[in-house]
Amino acid sequence: MTSKDQTKLTSVALVAGLMCCIAAPTVLASDAATLKAGEHVVQMGEAAMFDINSSSAVSSDLQAWCEVSTPGRASLMFDAEHYIPLSEPSVGDVLSLSTGETRRFELHGTVEANRGDAYIAFAFTGVPTAMCFPGMQCDGATAGASAVKVVCDNY
Repeated sequence: MTSKDQTKLTSVALVAGLMCCIAAPTVLASDAATLKAGEHVVQMGEAAMFDINSSSAVSSDLQAWCEVSTPGRASLMFDAEHYIPLSEPSVGDVLSLSTGETRRFELHGTVEANRGDAYIAFAFTGVPTAMCFPGMQCDGATAGASAVKVVCDNY
């Protein structure tokens, strides 16, 4: 390698290092988004909504958790506005819960810059139908939940 090549390589490395240092404060300056923590008990056709407080100027990270529990079978749909999930569930996912099940979701994602209208929600959309074949014992297969509890909080 000639000294001219070494000088070019050093110049490229220096420029890359400066670009990194210039961009880093912008990334680090964004505030973390926070979920308005709480507990909701919803009936079929209702949704447990949780507002998200975030920056109106830049995107920010959200790290929160939610637990969904039901005494009977239930289907829930996950919904969100301005929240881009990097973990499950995704917006539009239908979650089926069995009788007595509690499921915990670790929410990690990005909240777009918005006008204060960001939220996540779990909508109780119905009771999944049981599959019973002729001759099977299907007692209790249609035991649907009358309500679902959703609890969410920040880390």
